[in-house]
Amino acid sequence: MLQTFFHNTNTPIPKMAPLRTCLALLSLLVLASSSGAKGYEPDLISTACNRTLHQELCISSLRSDPRSHSSDLEGLAEIALNISTIHGVQTLSYINHLKSNVGGNVSEYVLTCLSDCMEEYSEAIDKLEDSVGALMNRSFDDLVTFVTAAMTDSDTCEEGFEENPEEVSPLTKRNQDFSMLCSNFLAITTLLHD
Repeated sequence: MLQTFFHNTNTPIPKMAPLRTCLALLSLLVLASSSGAKGYEPDLISTACNRTLHQELCISSLRSDPRSHSSDLEGLAEIALNISTIHGVQTLSYINHLKSNVGGNVSEYVLTCLSDCMEEYSEAIDKLEDSVGALMNRSFDDLVTFVTAAMTDSDTCEEGFEENPEEVSPLTKRNQDFSMLCSNFLAITTLLHD
């Protein structure tokens, strides 16, 4: 009865596939599993970002650039620098927008702070642009000097608002993100000369 359940004697038993077909299928399975092993093996973005202080921001910002998926470590560093620079440029544009749209609704103190921040971000962007050459030449000491100076510029912008506790900085989040992006970039570049 058990034999009848598994095999109807009236139905012919299919012949086994030739050995070479089985081996071909097995080979395809091995190739498919090894090429799809990215879930098991960390990719370069994750590996690089594991060395940063702000890993989630690092991973999300790098993965937002389609070039990052096929980049080597130096390419990831270039992308991280580019993302930091773009954020600086966008922040400068935002500050300009704030200044031109405030009307009489803000104090002279806030307007002064915004003007100071425009100057700080202009300098920060210049320093990040200088960093491009330092990265290309692998002048890591210059690179650290330029990027930390850019980070200091955004900190100085934020500190201007902190001098008057009655005023709230409209740039706190942008300043923090800029510093974190720059920090991530510096951490990635340390991998280039380790």
